[in-house]
Amino acid sequence: MDENGLHEQLRQLHIDKVEGKLALHKPLLLLWLFGRYLDERSSTVTFEAAEAPVDQLITQFSPRKVSAAQPFWELERTLWTPEDSSRSPLADNQSRSGQWLRDNGVRGSLRDEVVDVLDEPRGIFSAAEALYEYFDANIVSTLRSAVRLVPPMPLRAAALKRETPVTTTKLPKAPRTKNQEVPIEWERSVREAVFEWLKDLRATNGGPIPFAQLTNFIFEGTRIAILNPQSGIHKPAKLGSALSIKTVFRRPSEVRPYEDELDEKGRILRYKYRGEDPLHADNVALRNAMEQKLPLFWLKGVDPNANYEAHFPLWLTSERPEQHLFEVSFDGPPKD
Repeated sequence: MDENGLHEQLRQLHIDKVEGKLALHKPLLLLWLFGRYLDERSSTVTFEAAEAPVDQLITQFSPRKVSAAQPFWELERTLWTPEDSSRSPLADNQSRSGQWLRDNGVRGSLRDEVVDVLDEPRGIFSAAEALYEYFDANIVSTLRSAVRLVPPMPLRAAALKRETPVTTTKLPKAPRTKNQEVPIEWERSVREAVFEWLKDLRATNGGPIPFAQLTNFIFEGTRIAILNPQSGIHKPAKLGSALSIKTVFRRPSEVRPYEDELDEKGRILRYKYRGEDPLHADNVALRNAMEQKLPLFWLKGVDPNANYEAHFPLWLTSERPEQHLFEVSFDGPPKD
């Protein structure tokens, strides 16, 4: 499936209409799933975790009210696969209540071909635009915020009125040959420069940094992307190892099924894999940073307006494959 194919399917969802009112539970479930994928790095969710937030979206944005159970089992199987506790796919021709879905440990997953399109640059945001077509234009802005799918570049224009510091550090040109290892000196130099730049941003903002300002890291007129708005783990193309990790803001009432563990001071102790595959490129990039004892920075979301605390340097000190996570230290790299 390519981007056009996904958008066509999203625009052709079967939408019930009763007494002149549309039931927009399917596009709302999909928007919530897309926003969650952006946040959590997982395309699978239990009904128990999805029920309350999806019910809230349906109440707020759908002209016809139904429970979150209906889209969970009814959504088109070309996009989504719900399974019971034995991991057997649910039939799409039998109504299931919320109680039944909870009692049977039902979970659902976006299909791999859908996730592949979402992983493309701006893929999530362009897919979301196709779903917003089901809604009145005057509520789309509010809906974007509710599902956490505000595109990062036009986001928070007001925050950009403040002057954003940029680094003036001069670095040697990074290797461009894919088969050539990136010199460790280059890796360390980039990280040192990024940390200094983050210190300037933190001082300029008096604390948390608006996400939009974090896209402006520049060396001699060339922008280097130091994070990925669509992933919690980021390895810049010019580096050989991950540079940044991110934990998005969640309200206390919101369940985070893949929780990054924090200490009593709110600093990260363990960071989850992307998904569960240890050989996923993002997880390999983290492992490379750990093995080379390279420092990273961590962005911690502090409010729903996409403001982040920047914490650095930190190091990955060990990996727990059975738990799909890395352990984190602020005290130094792992010892030999």
